[in-house]
Parts: sequence; C-alpha cells; structure tokens
Amino acid sequence: MSVAKKKKHVSKKNKKAWRKYCDITDVEAFLEDQRLEERLGKFDTKPDSELFILDTEGDNKPVVFEEKPLSAKLRKRSKLAETPKCFEILLPSSKVQDPNAKRNHVNPVGAKPTALSKVTEKRRFEKGAYQKKIELARKNRWLAVEKNRKVKQSRQNFHIDLWGEQAPETKGIPETLCDEFVSPEAQLHNVLTERRLRPKPPPPKTVTTRAAIETPHPGVSYNPSFKEHQELLQEVVQHEHKMMKREAHLMRVTNGMFRKVTQAQKENQWREEMSVGLPQPHNPCKDPSDSVSDTDNVYKAINPPVKNKKKNLKTRRKQREQLEEKERLKREKINKKKITDIYKLRKIQSSILNSEQKKEEVHSKRKQKKTVEKATAVPALNAHKTPKKEPDFVEPEQLTGDLRHVSAKTNLLRDRYESLQRRGALAAAKLMMKKKKNLKSYFKPGHKVTEQDIERYIAKARTAGKK
Repeated sequence: MSVAKKKKHVSKKNKKAWRKYCDITDVEAFLEDQRLEERLGKFDTKPDSELFILDTEGDNKPVVFEEKPLSAKLRKRSKLAETPKCFEILLPSSKVQDPNAKRNHVNPVGAKPTALSKVTEKRRFEKGAYQKKIELARKNRWLAVEKNRKVKQSRQNFHIDLWGEQAPETKGIPETLCDEFVSPEAQLHNVLTERRLRPKPPPPKTVTTRAAIETPHPGVSYNPSFKEHQELLQEVVQHEHKMMKREAHLMRVTNGMFRKVTQAQKENQWREEMSVGLPQPHNPCKDPSDSVSDTDNVYKAINPPVKNKKKNLKTRRKQREQLEEKERLKREKINKKKITDIYKLRKIQSSILNSEQKKEEVHSKRKQKKTVEKATAVPALNAHKTPKKEPDFVEPEQLTGDLRHVSAKTNLLRDRYESLQRRGALAAAKLMMKKKKNLKSYFKPGHKVTEQDIERYIAKARTAGKK
C-alpha cells in the first residue's frame, strides 16, 4: 500500500523560489515542439506525398541482384559531388522565412549568367576593361621579376677589395670572427666600444655662425657720448612701449572684457529684474491724474477693431501705378550701374594689378625673412624657448665717468650661461623657484643638557626671529 506523501508548502515570494519549486517540463516540451515545427514545418500543411509512400508493387517485387562493390577510387569519385560533413552545419535547415525581405541576392558559384549580366559583360568587353586588367597584370609581373633580379645582383658583390680599407680587420673585428658563417651582427657585437663605427652628429650651424661674445651697444659704456646714450634710450623706450602694449592687450582680452559693477548697483539691478510684473507700491509724489487713469476700469483694447473697407478702382489703380513706378526706378538704377561698371573696368584692372604686385612683394619679403631666420635660428634642443636678452641701460644720474665708481648690475656667470643658450650650445632651461618649508625647531630637554646649551638655543631662536 503506497503511502501518500504530505504536500510540501513552500514560499514562492521570489522568482528564484518559483524557478526552484515549479514544474515547467510540460511547458518546455510544448515550446520545443513548437520550435521544431518552425524549423521543419507543420504536419498539417505538408502534402500527403511527403508523409506517405504509395506502395504499387506489393508482394511482386523485382529480384534485386547484388551489385559488385565499388573500388576505393570509384567511391572517392562518387563522394566528390556530395557536401562535406564539415560544411553541413553551414547549410540552412530552418523553414523560417528571412526577416529581411530586401536582402541582396548573391549568385552561387557555377550559376548560369542572366541576360542582363551578358549585356553588361559585353559592354565592359567593348570598352576594353578586360584588356586593361590583362596589361596591368603583365606590368606587375614584369616589375616583380625586375625587383627579384636586382635583389640577386645586390647580393653578389664581387667588387670588394678584401685587402683594402673595407676589410673587416681594419674596422676592429677580430680575425677569429672574420668568417662567412658568422653574421655581421655578431661581428659588430664583439668589436671594442672605442673602435665601433658610430656616426658623429654634425654640430648645429647656429653655434658656428653666431659670435661667442656679442658686442654691447656703445651707450652701455661707463662714459658714453650723448648721441650714443640717446640712441640706447630710444631703443629701451621702444622696448618698454612694446611690453606695455602687450600687457594692455592681455588686460583687454581678459579682465577688460567683463564689466565692473558695485555691490549696490548689483542689488538694485536684481531688485528691478525680480519686481517686473508685480504691483508697484504707492508713491505720494506721483501725479493724481495718473492715479485716476489707473483706477479707470473701462476696457480698452490694445489693437482697435479694423473695418473691412473694400478697395475701389481708384485705389487699386494708384497702387498698381506705384508698383510700376517702383519697378521702373529699380530697372533704371540697375542699368545706370551697368554703365558705370563698364567705365570702371580700367580702374578695377589697375587696382587688381597693384594688389597683386603688393602681395608678391610681401610674399617675397616673408620668404626672404624665413630663409634668414632658418639660417640663424637656434636648434630646438628641448621644449623650452631660449630667453630673450633685455636691453641694458644706465640712467644719466648713475653715470660716473670712471671705472672706480661703476656698479655692476648684471651677473657675469648668468650672462655667459644665457649667451650659450641663445647660441644653441646649451638647452634652454626654465627657472624653477622652490619654496622653502618653514620648519619649527623644538628643544628636547634631557639629563645631559647644560645651561650653556640652553643659552645657545635661546640665542639661535632670537636671531631666527629677527630674520
């Protein structure tokens, strides 16, 4: 006697519990059958000829003689027309229609050409497309043969003098490695470092063309003449004007673009913008006549009503005459402009020639300037630009007239260092100012500390505070 199992109650609050405790085998079987019918087709739609076979022979079947088995060679030949097993998975086995009905049709290999394809092939043959393709292929084959021939000729070098300067022993390669079985990479690897052939880079042209020490302006002297001093002053003034103009331009395109508004103006502007459309407070200074007009509740339309007044023949005639007169004046103006343009042809032609000549002159000057700059330009050794030399100038009050009271304003070492950078001998460097950290010092007392150590520490702290 089978014992009925007690039904187990399980919570199916979540999807996980539904998947775990629900039996959906019948649903999966139904869906599997439905997918199979989609691939192979439904039995209801198939004809009887595909489902059944009509047996017309019955028991009187003809005697089938056993055929002689084919040889291995013939079996292989018979399988040539069959599709290989590895490609059977690529063949379509589904009866589902293609979702993309407008897919481009590709003819399989060995398909018969259509009438349209025959016409296009004939046109291409008449144009000579195939002949060009044949000539191009012939040319490419000839180029490939020539390339291989040149490579073979370059490998067979019989003009090398084994006892001359091109011999490996003269280049520092040991005699034990001078063998045809040793690769040139291995030979050069064993050459001494001081005898290896390394190409020496040529020095930059700007270092040789520029002078080592630039001659200063005569106005920098401790006892210059008045004319030289004034010339140097003019150069310094022009330089300062240029720097001030540059600063003004930077100020104009940065801070000058924004309007400065005080805090009171900003608050008033905000109050006006926020109070637009709100009822204004009562103002005792306001005209009483305005108040009466404000209190008037009579409806007044902004756009008064327009009467549908019909135009009579007179107004239409005048309107037509005005349009004709306007068109006539317009045509007269165009005709007059044509006549004036004809008379201006010579002037326009001369102006074009002058503009072209000016453009050519400017182009030639720019080209000449670029060639000069290229010949005297400093080589770009790094990303930083070379520092420009600032003009030196001594004010008239500081001119002494003798060497004893001359005060040096420039550092000689820094001047020589920047000169090397301007001539391209050294890479331009960027001055990096590191901020020193303010470290606090503490006195650590101990049993070995004497009164002299304490006094020394206090004196040191006082000097540091004064600085």
